[in-house]
Amino acid sequence: MRPGWIVSLVGHIGAVLMTLLVWEANPQVIRTQGAVVPVEIVAVAPQSNVQALSASQEEPTPAPAQATPEPQPTPEPAPPPPHTQPQHHDDFDLSAVAAGLRDLQRHATQQRANGAHADRSQQGVGPATADVVSLQDRVRALMEREMHRCWRGPADLPDPERLVVTVQFDLDRNGHLRGQPRVTSPQNYTFDPEMRTAVEYALRAIRACDPYPFPDDPIVGSHYEIWGQLEHTFRVTDQ
Repeated sequence: MRPGWIVSLVGHIGAVLMTLLVWEANPQVIRTQGAVVPVEIVAVAPQSNVQALSASQEEPTPAPAQATPEPQPTPEPAPPPPHTQPQHHDDFDLSAVAAGLRDLQRHATQQRANGAHADRSQQGVGPATADVVSLQDRVRALMEREMHRCWRGPADLPDPERLVVTVQFDLDRNGHLRGQPRVTSPQNYTFDPEMRTAVEYALRAIRACDPYPFPDDPIVGSHYEIWGQLEHTFRVTDQ
């Protein structure tokens, strides 16, 4: 290290030490000179108002009172709906209703016996139950008439009373056969020659009566849902 740096460092250290020694030797002088403040007292009035002013200045200013919100009135509940008493119909005559039902039943029975189309007092989506029964009876009567004309019964075969054949078939809206007739009873007649012959007679009669007169009938002609699919049973006792 160079000698000049050493000398400079020693000099700075000595200056700092001298400053500290001077500060420790004169503390009272510095404090005394800073504490002396000259004050001049002037008499203005017999009584001083310093205390009053201090009290007025220190007294806190009251905060303005906040307005208390007025309570909102509670809405009154809606009154309950008035209770309505059920109306009693004391003048309801059950005997008259029963008499009317008996008249309707008697009228429907007479129509089924006569095979006529029942008169409807009001229009509905379809024929009533009594009307359907009457229409079915009419179709059955027309079918019997046609089968007597077209069917040759197996009366000349042995034991003809047991030769009962049921055939189901479909018609189009013009009364013609639609598809082939189907034998629903008996289900198995392959090994019964007499029954096989009776079945052939029945199927031949169904085809021979084609076309059928249902579309031209004034009563059932417009009711294709009644005679669109038919079933007929052939028995010797019906001849």
